[in-house]
Amino acid sequence: MQRISRPYLYSFLALIFMALAGGLYAAEATDVVGKVVRIQNSAVAMQDALPRVLSEGSDIQLGDIISTGKGSRIAIEMSDGGELTLGERTHFVVQEYLAGQDGNNAVLRLLQGAFKMTSGKMMQLADASFVVQTDTATIGIRGTTIWGGALDGDFEVALLDGKGVYVETKAGRVDLTVKGDGTLIENADVAPTPPAAWPQGKLERAMATVDFN
Repeated sequence: MQRISRPYLYSFLALIFMALAGGLYAAEATDVVGKVVRIQNSAVAMQDALPRVLSEGSDIQLGDIISTGKGSRIAIEMSDGGELTLGERTHFVVQEYLAGQDGNNAVLRLLQGAFKMTSGKMMQLADASFVVQTDTATIGIRGTTIWGGALDGDFEVALLDGKGVYVETKAGRVDLTVKGDGTLIENADVAPTPPAAWPQGKLERAMATVDFN
């Protein structure tokens, strides 16, 4: 059985306190909302203060805090067919994921790192809502594929494909509707920069943070 190093465990305990402080952690949630379909190096999920080493085929549960190690990648197929990929040293929370008769609503949270998200069947419904929250902005997904994360020291979001995405802070909101456009979010008190086409080299560097070797 793979053992979890003390520094890795301490990092997860710190994340638990962060999640509790932000009202993110669903301590009693055990609903399966996804499954690991590919993994590179190491990743762990924390649920009810207990870490689980993830491997291909592992379930992802509502309330999980997912954390990847150095040089790691993890690809997750969500319950509605959506696809989530996390880069190295990324911490990500599945706060809410309802797809069905009880509603169509997803709330995810990026605590650190980089991710790529492709929405699934949920966003084909008119009443669906899908957001990814960060410390600086809320990202609203509308039937699309996006990238978000730290790049060149700044938090940025890019539209890779699909209908579009909005990025909103306390100071304003922008809508990305053109494939290849991106925006930079300096902090929560500053509006995102106007949409601008990313050079191919920048898109490639962003994708390198989540691409498997």
